[in-house]
Amino acid sequence: MAFLRLGAVCAVLDDDGRVLLSRRGDLNVWNLPGGRLDSGEKLVDAAAREVREETGIVAQVERAVGLYYLRGWNRLNVLYAGWPLGGQLRTTDESRANAWFDLKHLPGDVIWEWLLFDAIADDRPLPRVIDTPPDELRRVRRQLRWRWVNNLLAGRPEPRFPRFEVQASALLWDEPHQRVLTLTGTRGHQLPRVTCSGERAPWEELAAVVNGYGRPTLHWVGLWQDISRDAVELVFAATVAEDDVPDGVEWSLARSVPLTGREAEYIERTRATYAADPVWTLFHKMDNIITR
Repeated sequence: MAFLRLGAVCAVLDDDGRVLLSRRGDLNVWNLPGGRLDSGEKLVDAAAREVREETGIVAQVERAVGLYYLRGWNRLNVLYAGWPLGGQLRTTDESRANAWFDLKHLPGDVIWEWLLFDAIADDRPLPRVIDTPPDELRRVRRQLRWRWVNNLLAGRPEPRFPRFEVQASALLWDEPHQRVLTLTGTRGHQLPRVTCSGERAPWEELAAVVNGYGRPTLHWVGLWQDISRDAVELVFAATVAEDDVPDGVEWSLARSVPLTGREAEYIERTRATYAADPVWTLFHKMDNIITR
């Protein structure tokens, strides 16, 4: 059964504007340090951990940049940006080489080079779907199977991807940014929401629910995590015309609509300038919401 695999990638830039790249041991190409999210781990911590494990550099992860769905892999990578705090650049079990590169003089075989420029762009990118050509997909899968076998024979068996409960919700605002679209039912008011299957990008699955309300362009605005339950919610926002809506759907005043604690916090944190604002993060712990 398919499920959404989660990973974190980090663009670490030093004071000279150079970016830290790692040459993968399995695919023998340069890329940003990154890897899977572990059970019970914050995504931002996963980004810092992968940088240290792959390169030896201790990074201060500053902000979330964007979402990237790898079609054919059922995987969602969260891109972060940060800067080096310390550590020592070294080759590790997961890399053939690690180095700092000027953005104007990058090596020719960088995977998804445009991720580097998303990390330094003035405008936050919209969520992206990354397609891999079928022949390349088969080739990479063969290489990853060989890596799995070699690690097993070397006594370093690779863990399975943990299963996370991943949801995506939408804040659909009117143009004055005063009302938000909610669904009404036996449980009161709720935001439009989907449980992510992994078979499509989360924002594509969410769009299938909300496209009847003006086909909005969804911007990623927030992240909620419950570490104890391995639960993640990706929060998106869009602005649409305040048209008539069908039964069970309602335009509600954002400041007064009765929502659950976390949904009310989503509204409070999402301003009219959401497309340019930094992505916010909330953590749920022992029935309290902790912000970052």
